[in-house]
Amino acid sequence: MKKPDSKNPQYYHQLLACCLVKPGKKEVLPLMPEPIIQQVDASKNDCEQTALKRLLANIAREHPHLKLVLNFDDLYSDGPTIKLVKSYNYSFIMVAKDTSHLSLYEEVDELDIANNVVRHGYTDEDGYRHWFRFVNGVPINKSHKEILVNYLEYVEISPKGKKYTNTWVTDIYITLENVTKVMRGARAKWKIENETFNTLKTQGYNLEHNYGHGEMHLATNFASLTFTAFLIDQIEQLACPLFQKALSVSKSKKSLWHGIRGLFDWFIIGSWTELLTAITVGKSISLKTLMVDTT
Repeated sequence: MKKPDSKNPQYYHQLLACCLVKPGKKEVLPLMPEPIIQQVDASKNDCEQTALKRLLANIAREHPHLKLVLNFDDLYSDGPTIKLVKSYNYSFIMVAKDTSHLSLYEEVDELDIANNVVRHGYTDEDGYRHWFRFVNGVPINKSHKEILVNYLEYVEISPKGKKYTNTWVTDIYITLENVTKVMRGARAKWKIENETFNTLKTQGYNLEHNYGHGEMHLATNFASLTFTAFLIDQIEQLACPLFQKALSVSKSKKSLWHGIRGLFDWFIIGSWTELLTAITVGKSISLKTLMVDTT
């Protein structure tokens, strides 16, 4: 796509990413991203919604065993998207802003006046105050009154007074027993920004690097390769104690990649184990281990 600037035009590519996330786990497992590009024989430009249709079809085909709860931002929080998600028997949690869901908020407020909305709050052992307001079975909007969702409003206040608020709709029936679990699942959506895109942009993966447009799909292929490398690293981070130790010693992934590149520049590396050991114990100690006689 082209940013409108007559003097200095800038071009960029878009893709729709999907990751497996779990509350309390920093690591994420990306699935194959879906490029947002005009399709062959299509008369209109592509968009996030049509890319989502292809993404869900691909996930259902490639991972039929997965029972997913799909986490969306406000852009997708509408009747057609909910119908699409439910057609694959997936559950959903979607951000629902007041600016784009006026009728939903009006319905909830009317139910609240009639004392049909549940309020719940508590303070945890770390001093964080949590406040909930929820109700089940309200129409998503006036255009799709037949689509009933469960509404969850949440406020968190830290011991220092920092306030976080958000509102979601879901097909998961909300109770006092599971409201905290639903909230934690909803907030896990931000891992797609923090642990995925932020990592890919700032921690040495260079996702925003200009690799060139190519004749057809070069930029998309490079982005897919970047996500593949990221997936491998996330599996290592989850399951490999040596990788975890090397990352801890390096302090950041960017520093870890820099150290790995430096070792490749100076030594012949015999194995991945030797490489991570060198990062962990220090290059001066690993010099003798990594040198290989090539004469």
